[in-house]
Amino acid sequence: MKYLIQKGFTLRFTISLLVIIAILLTMLTSITSAVQVNRATLIGNYLQNNEQYAKKLASNTNELLVTMQQNINAIAKISGRSQEMDAQLFDDLFQENTQYFNSIVVADADRIVRALSPHTIGIEVGDQLTSAQSKMAVSLKAPFISNPYRATTGRYIILISAPIVDASGAYQGFVGGTIYLEDKNVLSTMLKEHFFGNGSYVYVVEKNGAIIFHPDKQRIGKSVISNPVVKNVLMKKSGSQRVTNSEGGQFFAGYAYEPSSSWGIISQTPTSVIDKPLHDLIKRVLLASLPFLLLILILGWWVASRIAKPLNTLAQFSDQATLGSARPQNVPDIKSAYYEVRLLSQSVKIAFQHLNQDLTQLRNEAGVDELTGLANRRTLDTVLQQWTEYHVPFAVILIDIDHFKGVNDTYGHVLGDQVLKHLAQLMRNVSLEGDLCFRYGGEEFGILVQRSGPREAGVVAERLRKEMERTVNPIGVPVTISAGVAAYPEHGRSPRDLILKADEALYRSKTGGRNRVTLSGEAEVKQVRSGR
Repeated sequence: MKYLIQKGFTLRFTISLLVIIAILLTMLTSITSAVQVNRATLIGNYLQNNEQYAKKLASNTNELLVTMQQNINAIAKISGRSQEMDAQLFDDLFQENTQYFNSIVVADADRIVRALSPHTIGIEVGDQLTSAQSKMAVSLKAPFISNPYRATTGRYIILISAPIVDASGAYQGFVGGTIYLEDKNVLSTMLKEHFFGNGSYVYVVEKNGAIIFHPDKQRIGKSVISNPVVKNVLMKKSGSQRVTNSEGGQFFAGYAYEPSSSWGIISQTPTSVIDKPLHDLIKRVLLASLPFLLLILILGWWVASRIAKPLNTLAQFSDQATLGSARPQNVPDIKSAYYEVRLLSQSVKIAFQHLNQDLTQLRNEAGVDELTGLANRRTLDTVLQQWTEYHVPFAVILIDIDHFKGVNDTYGHVLGDQVLKHLAQLMRNVSLEGDLCFRYGGEEFGILVQRSGPREAGVVAERLRKEMERTVNPIGVPVTISAGVAAYPEHGRSPRDLILKADEALYRSKTGGRNRVTLSGEAEVKQVRSGR
């Protein structure tokens, strides 16, 4: 069997790698700085733009509401000149205001409808209005803009009203213009141009935090008072900030307060909008740096080759000497200006003489199972031979994982290996200093319990069985073990006899239903008793 030497990095590769790392670190520093500066600039721009945009929309909304209130006031004055409103005249007035209102209603002091347009809104002349907002219009006897409410027609609306007074100044009722928030309305007409392909949008909240305009109509009427931006704007503030909205989305938001209606206007852009510009920036920097990187790499490789050539010659010789089938007889004569290389060449000549002897010794010292870290079969045989020759009292516990083939078939060999490691750790936990935990092969394990009789070893095995049964293992479902116990010298005086006796006891545990411990020549161990 050949002694395998794990190859490391060559000097030429290391120098080239150092050059590449230096360039990459320089590039990374430059890219990081550029990205941070551009990120801060983009964030600042979006916050500022959204704030200015919200202020502009708040101003436009104010102008719109003033115009709507003036138009309702004008209709109220016309209505106050006569006892009865001419139906044709009222329809003409509505037609002149269709860009502002979805419907207009005239009601008297008892809230009885005297005129309306259009005539398909769900109420008729002679009906009495029962909403709290209509009662408020009669009670205030002054112009006002209502909070959103659900009308008797089922529509979610805002009412803009003005009082009707006759020539003598007596109150006659009110004129109310409505905005249907869930239908096409004056707000959506004004704001619909402000939806952008990058995910930016505008929404409007009334003074209690309910949405009265949103591009997603299903959100109209929902309260978003918990949103920090909404809280700020309803405190009559204007500004901008990065925010996580009520649905978990992250935005750069600008907001402005509209005083005439106490509404808040919020314009926001998703934070992901800055990702593409930053990615494009990184690509441009990388493409610009690539030629420079290749040039430095070629130069570094050439310099590294000149420096590393004599060392590479020695390394190839060492590789051939340890791994080759036909081993070289002499160390190559290395001529180099470097003192370290000449000294190394002499050291290699001396080391070569002792190489085979040292490799043989190292091979013999390998006695550990690679997967579990426990002792392997070679170590087990050695220790068994020594303990029986020196008549050391001990017991052998042979352990087998129940239905382990099913574990591998169901969960795969990777998790199966994790179960083996799990058992190995539990074995270490229950054993004492001087005991030997070993892997016998496959899913079979064992413990040599030093200076112990069969009963004490049975206690150890039972403790291990219970730990395996109740602890959480890598596959998440219970995995059990079966065990057999034999002791020296009670059950055998040679390693072979002890292993056979322990294996027979293990076989009885298996045939007896598994998940149990059996002593050689005795019944199953029922419970753990105080012991070691």
